[in-house]
Amino acid sequence: MITKFGKRFLTNYLAGNSDFTRKDIALGIGSTAPTENNTKLEFEFYRLPTTLGSIDIQPDGLGGFNYFAIYKTTIPQDVSGVISEIGLYPGIRKSINNYDSKFITSFENNVNWFDSSNNNPQLKTNNTTEPFTAKIGESMVQFDVAQSTSKEYKNSILNLDLSGYSINDSLTLSYKKNDSNLTNIRIKLYSSDTQYYYVDFTPLSGTGDKIQSAPMSDLFSNVSATAPDPTNITKIGVEVTAGSGGSTTVYFDGLRINDEDTFDPQYGLIARSLLTTPLQKPSGRPVDIEYKLQLEF
Repeated sequence: MITKFGKRFLTNYLAGNSDFTRKDIALGIGSTAPTENNTKLEFEFYRLPTTLGSIDIQPDGLGGFNYFAIYKTTIPQDVSGVISEIGLYPGIRKSINNYDSKFITSFENNVNWFDSSNNNPQLKTNNTTEPFTAKIGESMVQFDVAQSTSKEYKNSILNLDLSGYSINDSLTLSYKKNDSNLTNIRIKLYSSDTQYYYVDFTPLSGTGDKIQSAPMSDLFSNVSATAPDPTNITKIGVEVTAGSGGSTTVYFDGLRINDEDTFDPQYGLIARSLLTTPLQKPSGRPVDIEYKLQLEF
């Protein structure tokens, strides 16, 4: 699906007003159908430049032809995941933005997460007998919380500066809901052990893979008693609450920040595709992919 921005960008390119010598391909785990109004992937977790461009012209069976531009790239061997959406972006921007969209963390390594007693959560590795599969990487942390209680695990990160993000930006969480006893997921962003922002995600109905977003306005309006330093976020906390109906288990895939309000007339999502069959990319070997963009004349 070529987006509204993509149509404008490609028209501008044909007129000689846009630079399209470099292209980026974005990989994501979203599942919503693409529309021309898309401005980003539902949940992007990796991006890489294209290495080759070519064309393909095929008869359409009606006396005419179908025209395709094909962009090729290679996913490195150390990247793994279940890719269900792919996007095409220009590789060059006109403006420089230090507060761009960022992938904050995956949940692949349980030894990075600690509860108040310095215990780690369980690590769930992909295999054929489990009902859930990690979408980012090949494993995910598992939070087990007793009935009518809350439990938080924390993970130290490199400095994250939130000061340039606005209330119009968003925070997106990808997780797997195992049961109906999950009542709340709270994300905390700490600048010290007692200073943090937080935002709550009320779980969506049903079980399985979930992707939810919350506006940064909710995050910035919820603070600890002593306000945190937005320029120096050094720790992430994830707090899970189980209801009175019983214990709950939650699996986590990823957390990212989305820059929603920066406008660059020469940069944006050109096209987005949802794969009919997701690409399961294992670690240990590179994988070549081709993105085929149909042009209608």
